[in-house]
Amino acid sequence: MVIKQKALFLFVSLLFAGLTVAGCGPKPTVTQQPEQAIPVETATVSQGSLADTTVATGKLDALESSNVAPGGTGGKVESINVKVGEQVAKGQTLITLENTALTAALHQAEQGVAQAQQGVVQAQSNLELSKVNFEQAQANYQRGKELYDGGAISQGGVGGFETAYQLPYDQAKIDYENVKPAGLASAQAALGTAQAGLESARANYDHAFIKSPISGVVTAVNINPGELASPGSPTPVVTVINLDKVVVKATVTEGQINTLKQGQQVPVMVTAVSATPLTGVITDISPAADAASKAYPIKVQLDNKDHLLKPGMFAELRLSQSQPATLLAPKEAVVQIGGVDNVWIVVDGKATSQPVTTGSSDEKNIQILKGLKEGDQVVTSGQNMLQENAKVEIKKPAATTPAGASSAGTTSAGVTSGGTTAAETKSGEATPSGAASAGAASSETKSAETKSGETN
Repeated sequence: MVIKQKALFLFVSLLFAGLTVAGCGPKPTVTQQPEQAIPVETATVSQGSLADTTVATGKLDALESSNVAPGGTGGKVESINVKVGEQVAKGQTLITLENTALTAALHQAEQGVAQAQQGVVQAQSNLELSKVNFEQAQANYQRGKELYDGGAISQGGVGGFETAYQLPYDQAKIDYENVKPAGLASAQAALGTAQAGLESARANYDHAFIKSPISGVVTAVNINPGELASPGSPTPVVTVINLDKVVVKATVTEGQINTLKQGQQVPVMVTAVSATPLTGVITDISPAADAASKAYPIKVQLDNKDHLLKPGMFAELRLSQSQPATLLAPKEAVVQIGGVDNVWIVVDGKATSQPVTTGSSDEKNIQILKGLKEGDQVVTSGQNMLQENAKVEIKKPAATTPAGASSAGTTSAGVTSGGTTAAETKSGEATPSGAASAGAASSETKSAETKSGETN
């Protein structure tokens, strides 16, 4: 019995020693992967001024336009000489009215002026002749007076001084100083009347030819041949606009009006024509607000040599004024972390978050009032992948490196890392599983030995 106990003790000791040696064997090796650099895009914080831009809306209008109506008493339309869309010059005849009677009246008036002009010429000739007669009568009067004073002739009688010298002189003087000048004045008055009649006849005749007061493009013809063109009609017979220049009529607030100046260039967006802003010039600034809207009217003029801009198109004026220089960063650099504005700063290839106090912003930049300094390098793309002190790799903008390729590379690296971690986890789980198996085997062995002992 003692021998069996010693044998059993020796067997158990050997079994325990074997298990101990097995338990002290080498453990599975876990491989450490190098830290992956996260690709990001960055920008440098710098001093600058935000563009304080407001938008004023309005519609385009032609700088020059004319609603053409007949002059005088109007008349029946004989012919229409233009079409809609046709380019016309200033003074070009657009519509011709019937003018037979007006032509005859004009010719008659022209003849009346010609006759009156001849009457003036005749009156002037008569005046010159009367002057010669007066000068001769005056010379004869002086000789007769000398004869009379010397007693050579008598005062009266057929050959006396009064009959032969005084009377002819007096008549010549009256004719020269009164009669002939009056005749000339009458002839000149008749000429004036004739000329006035001619001007009236010519005006009536000219009214038969409705002309364009400006150079431009015909946009409407509202009458047909044979219809009566009346100056009192509310509808113009023809509309002409000059599209070489157009104007935007808009209004601005009292806070903006004093920041604008005549001659100032402003960007103008007309999306119906161009995807990029056009350049306009402020030409009119009202010094008083509109009574209804309480806003201040302004006008901005644009060149339109290609006539692409049309009256009635919608336009936006981009009115900008510079703010004081401040520290600026791209808007996309500011992210929310725990409800607080932060930016990620890159220092020595690693990213750290930095709380910031922000101010105003425009379409691109935002003011940094506190938290950064000029020259700091901030992350503008890739922040969602960052953790504190994460290693980063600065990439060029997406225009140079395709976003898809960069994203795929990042995703691929993540999967590889995840796979390695999974493998390590399974490798780590192998040891306790093995130990459990070994323990189970040991228990089974002990159980068998116990049963064997009991049997024995």
